[in-house]
Amino acid sequence: METVNHDAMRAANMRSIFNCIRAHGPVTKRQIQDLTLLSWGSVSNLCGILLERGVITEQKAQSAGPGRTPSGFDINVEDNLIIGIDVNLIGMTGVVIDLRSRVVTRTRQPIVSHRSGEVLEQMKALICQLFHQVPTGSVRGIAVAFPGQVDAARGISIWTHQFGTFSSVNIRQYLQDAFGLEVILEHDPDCMAYSEHLLGAAQDIDNFIFVRLSLGISMGMMARGEIYHGKRGVTGELGHMTMIPQGKKCLCGNRGCLETLSSTRAILDQCRLALQQGRAKGLAGRLRGYYEALTLEEAASAARAGDRDVRRIFSRAADYAGLAIANAANLIDPGAVVLGGELAEYGDLYVEPLRRSLARRAFGGALPLHIAQVGSDAAALGAASLFIERVFMRLSEGA
Repeated sequence: METVNHDAMRAANMRSIFNCIRAHGPVTKRQIQDLTLLSWGSVSNLCGILLERGVITEQKAQSAGPGRTPSGFDINVEDNLIIGIDVNLIGMTGVVIDLRSRVVTRTRQPIVSHRSGEVLEQMKALICQLFHQVPTGSVRGIAVAFPGQVDAARGISIWTHQFGTFSSVNIRQYLQDAFGLEVILEHDPDCMAYSEHLLGAAQDIDNFIFVRLSLGISMGMMARGEIYHGKRGVTGELGHMTMIPQGKKCLCGNRGCLETLSSTRAILDQCRLALQQGRAKGLAGRLRGYYEALTLEEAASAARAGDRDVRRIFSRAADYAGLAIANAANLIDPGAVVLGGELAEYGDLYVEPLRRSLARRAFGGALPLHIAQVGSDAAALGAASLFIERVFMRLSEGA
């Protein structure tokens, strides 16, 4: 037991020093000691280990006068890069980040197939493309943000209705075999939540929920500054909360899910139905019969130009989303809600009705509501940043 406690303390001290240098570098040993409150011996010893393993660099200061000028330590950003991949129904985003979570390079491409084999092959090709954009040997690991039910501990996509042929696919093993590097797999809204906590709208909030409002709807949850996973990899499936028990059939197989009412897909489906019924005349005039090609932006433009039917569709969808978020908030009592995804960009049509719905139904007074700030890289960047937090430091510690 004493050995375990000693090892755990040593690992915690190393993380403390790493995070100190990551946040404040270049810094001297004395500054690290002042900031971490660790002993001089611990700082000297652990800085030496991090230096030996290539995690940090030592910058020899030039003396401007008599006496010895102390060296400064900084993060080795050039030799420790992480690849992050976001896979969703629309496309794939790939980023390479350094140990400060700064994006070095990025690439995006549409999904070419929804079949598991083709998705895996496209993912591998995208990663190869990213490898060719950075120095050889500088990539230390790969992180994937993926939709649906994810077993993060084993790196398995258990099931996702967005890719119908995905069932118990070991994405981690596939990529480890392909590239010989450590790989993690995470639920995409968890990655977006972590990205906002690290760099965006929730930097000073340790307890919050992140809701991704897109073609599908999902939720990530941060508790005490950590991603909450749950037992079976189904935490945050807000989009499959039953809102109308005998409602429209969802892609997941159930009926009346939130996604059938409040997602981008649901809004467009309801707009097409209104068009077919001879309503939404303002939108009809814009489309001239080409209803299947309808986009969210076209629907929004019609609503803002005075099409009351389309505006009501947005408002009703947002009202249900606010109801679902209020239900979740009343159960777990988060410190705030962060909204992301393309629907979060429609403040007047979607966010404000959602805000009113949430305010009417959430207990305990007004719940702070924020709009995501990180942008379209959020899931890929968050996945790669989680790799740094969960895996890179473990590898650096020699565990």
